[in-house]
Amino acid sequence: MSNTSFATIKAEDNAIYSKFTVKGAMWNNPADHDEGSVPITFNANSDVAVPKFYSADKSLTLLYDTFTAGYDTFRGNIGGGKIFFKTGKGITIKGDVTGGPAEGQNFVGSGTWIQA
Repeated sequence: MSNTSFATIKAEDNAIYSKFTVKGAMWNNPADHDEGSVPITFNANSDVAVPKFYSADKSLTLLYDTFTAGYDTFRGNIGGGKIFFKTGKGITIKGDVTGGPAEGQNFVGSGTWIQA
């Protein structure tokens, strides 16, 4: 991955759920962060339900080469206060979370990227 940005993740408000939202940003010019960023959102559904989890604001790492809005798949792992997943478009999101399963849980799913 050649570009690094930030992201925040939050699950729905249920105690156990399979839907979550990632909010992040894509740099207008990755070589010059002074040019600002554009918000992006990934609304996802996973194949398994896990206990509620969330990250602190802008605490996750978002790695990408390019960004294209639309449908995407993902696979990853959540548990023990960590999350990691990679999408079919090559975007990686990783970092610390609060909540979620105590032990590692693999999960896959799909969602939609939008540029806000």
